[in-house]
Amino acid sequence: MNNFRLAGFGKRLIAYILDFIILSVGFTLIFIPFGGIFAFLGFASPGFDGDLTSGEAAALAATGISFIGIILLALVAPIIYDGLMIASPRQATLGMNIMRIKVVKENGEMLNSGESFIRALVKYVTGQFCFLLFLVCLFNKEEQNLHDLAARTLVIEE
Repeated sequence: MNNFRLAGFGKRLIAYILDFIILSVGFTLIFIPFGGIFAFLGFASPGFDGDLTSGEAAALAATGISFIGIILLALVAPIIYDGLMIASPRQATLGMNIMRIKVVKENGEMLNSGESFIRALVKYVTGQFCFLLFLVCLFNKEEQNLHDLAARTLVIEE
């Protein structure tokens, strides 16, 4: 095994929280205009009784379709964000960069985009089904979570 200084659970958790905040702020900035559209169309007003003209119904349908698209984007954005950032020369997400940790293959090399996206997908799926699976790193000597084991990666300090 190479002599890497493994990133501990605390640093990884803080990096994950920072990434969550970064993505949340980004999505908030995307969703804010939709509140304005609904208010502009009068759907948020106290006197709205539910009767729509055909033009209002069409505008509501277009807004709803756009809203569904943004929700779908919100489901895949964390995978894309994590996959692209880990495959970049930084080898870290913004949160990981702040915490001065990065992801490498078990042999120390940089991940390619395929390996990075496999890691991101497994990380997202395990996080959605059971957040406690992120505690797996506490129970193995290489401090690897399921997504690290799947992609054969380590999270190390810079």
